[in-house]
Amino acid sequence: MRKIFTLTALLGLFLFAVSCNEGTKESSAENDNNIAKNFSLESLNGNNEISLEDFKGKAVVVNFWATWCGPCKLEIPFFEKTWRKYKDKDVVFIGIDVMDDKDSAVNFIEELGISYINLYDPSGKTSNSYGVIALPATFFIDKNGNIAVKHYGSFIDNQSKKAFKSYLKEIME
Repeated sequence: MRKIFTLTALLGLFLFAVSCNEGTKESSAENDNNIAKNFSLESLNGNNEISLEDFKGKAVVVNFWATWCGPCKLEIPFFEKTWRKYKDKDVVFIGIDVMDDKDSAVNFIEELGISYINLYDPSGKTSNSYGVIALPATFFIDKNGNIAVKHYGSFIDNQSKKAFKSYLKEIME
């Protein structure tokens, strides 16, 4: 039992350390498989199921996050502020809460007044299909359904926030 606890703690520490990096960008030119995979997930509020296909022809920002991920929680207010600024410009923001306690996620979203779409991926199946191995991870999908940018890491400092806005403009063109 002690070995399992130690292994779990080490794995958690590793995942946290990986998620706290400065962030890395991978453009679609670096990866042949740049078509965004469809997913269909329940909304965090449980009212409906939402599919990526529902937003064909629109630019989409997909952010994989969890309440146990410190950097995720720090960047979400920036996403909300940016979403409010761009929401009338044919772009959609989707947060996907990964392998988390649903009640914690719902409370977190409600406390911050997050208004963009947030979905629930309890098994991690959707994040796995996107190749996400650490959180946060953000995918910028253009109007043709292609992943233009894969960003691993958070958007919490001024430089990364500028990069976010640049990626957003890239997919909105």
